[in-house]
Amino acid sequence: MTAVAGAMAVTAAVVSAGEVAHAGGSQLKRDLDAVREHGVVGAWAEVTEGKDTRFARSGVADLGTGRSIPRNAYYRIGSTTKTFVAVVVLQLAAEGKVALDDTVEEWLPGVVSGNGNDGSKITVRQLLRHNSGLHEYILDMPLYKAALAEGYQGYLRERFRKHRPGELVAMAMRHRPHWTPSGPGEQRWSYSNTNYILAGMIVQKATGRTWEQEVRDRITGPLGLRHTAVPADPRRFPKPHATAYM
Repeated sequence: MTAVAGAMAVTAAVVSAGEVAHAGGSQLKRDLDAVREHGVVGAWAEVTEGKDTRFARSGVADLGTGRSIPRNAYYRIGSTTKTFVAVVVLQLAAEGKVALDDTVEEWLPGVVSGNGNDGSKITVRQLLRHNSGLHEYILDMPLYKAALAEGYQGYLRERFRKHRPGELVAMAMRHRPHWTPSGPGEQRWSYSNTNYILAGMIVQKATGRTWEQEVRDRITGPLGLRHTAVPADPRRFPKPHATAYM
């Protein structure tokens, strides 16, 4: 998940060396090689059909060392984090702690306001479905602006800057919404990470705990997803992993 509430989840896939070797000459491997020829440093793929699972990898995990893509590499799942947060919100709705037709204003008074933004006209359901019309905060982040203006050096300078959820929402509030939802029948759609920052804030308001804690106790813990977590410090990413390039 861009990540919800200013953090990122990670996960890991584990396979055996024998399985990977078996897939070495497959069409899947040739397809990955074709992807790499377009500039990707390294790639790992898995295809499951019934009981048949095939694996392949191509390229390297690090240009400096030339090491292979790890079989059990951790990787950032980015916006897939939204799926976890949505499940938490739906569970809270089933428990009667949050109603999907509650407005953002009811839970977060004054947070969505100014420049035509009105939290009293946006429901929790519309946040989850990206029907809110709210501006994408990422476009105003210092990291995004620095990378556009200065390239690599700007990216390096800003990449570990931390923001509180309220600060991210405030960036979106500098702009008018794309539209103002008119009610349950509002079907216009625009993907915006701002929606799920707000969803994470509502989870915390409803439970007194962060969305990360709720995801761990409600989803990843019970399901035994031991390799899915939110790093406390993005500079300390779990190993093994491939090097990320931009």
